[in-house]
Amino acid sequence: MTTTAIKTTQGGEDTMKSYAIWNNKGGVGKTYLSFAMATEYARQNPEKRVIFADMCPQANLSEILLGGNGTGASRLAALIQQRKTIGGYFDRRTRSPHMLTGAETSFLIPVSQINSHIPENVFLIAGDPSLEVQAQVINQLSSVNLPVDSWKSIHLWLRDLLVACAQQQGIEDTVCFIDCNPSFSAYTELSLIASNAIIVPCSSDGSSARAVDNLSQLVYGVGVQNDYRSVNFYDRCLHFGLAVPVIHSLVFNRSTEYDKRASKAFSAMFDEILSRAENLRKNKPTAFQGGDLKTFTVPDNHSVAIVSSHLGRPLFDITPGRYQIHDTEPQINNEPLERYGSAIKTLVESL
Repeated sequence: MTTTAIKTTQGGEDTMKSYAIWNNKGGVGKTYLSFAMATEYARQNPEKRVIFADMCPQANLSEILLGGNGTGASRLAALIQQRKTIGGYFDRRTRSPHMLTGAETSFLIPVSQINSHIPENVFLIAGDPSLEVQAQVINQLSSVNLPVDSWKSIHLWLRDLLVACAQQQGIEDTVCFIDCNPSFSAYTELSLIASNAIIVPCSSDGSSARAVDNLSQLVYGVGVQNDYRSVNFYDRCLHFGLAVPVIHSLVFNRSTEYDKRASKAFSAMFDEILSRAENLRKNKPTAFQGGDLKTFTVPDNHSVAIVSSHLGRPLFDITPGRYQIHDTEPQINNEPLERYGSAIKTLVESL
């Protein structure tokens, strides 16, 4: 069966929901936001199969899901050794670029069997540092002239994998969350093609504002010079009939709040980010889901993210109190825990 047999046209004929969590800037709290948001979605929707695809070579999301710092790292190392990771799947596709392997579902890890704190409906495509090297191979394979749709075939690798895994449960009953690396590398292009929508975490600085401009150009071709029209991501997708994901929302992450409102300094920076996003919406309104620019504010999570990620426990599994983290005992207080949890729930309800 060839990759083109799966419905992935501009019309979006398959109904699998898939979200890429991506910003062209690092340090915006993307990985923990992905973990908190998707595990909360799994809790709210126990009838759905929730698939995490870890498409960041650092594989931090996989470590958290597999048991947290230390424990999760050793478990991930075992999966990497066994090649039961996204890198292992790409190994196989490299040997047969234009055909499914027939073993797609063997790369799906039922997380609760490894980490009992995670809901039973959560599954993982584990991350792998070899993505960095494989990106070079993906670029080489995509650039060959024959077959004529090589670029499309190669760039559907991740979507092939996710659709095959979703079909095991039922595509309409599966939701995928893809944790992306900030760089616009080949594996990021595969991640975006595998997603329907992008959730864009932002921090309160000028780099996040510039990152919105970068997203406009990299994903939607806004302002791309004519000399690069034939090779830029957006025009390549249009040429091969692949749907470009829309922006679901901007998430103003790690906001410092006073009296339950973002501080003046944070608000001023977020206003600038919003202004850049509005410019994109004016230039290309189809870049936004439903044509609307949605934003969410998620407050600073203080010690919550440290405890939650270290222990591999979802936000809803954390209660107020002291926790042992190496040689320290951070205190989790009720008020920030409830405030952060409420913001995550509001975001999840919009999905």
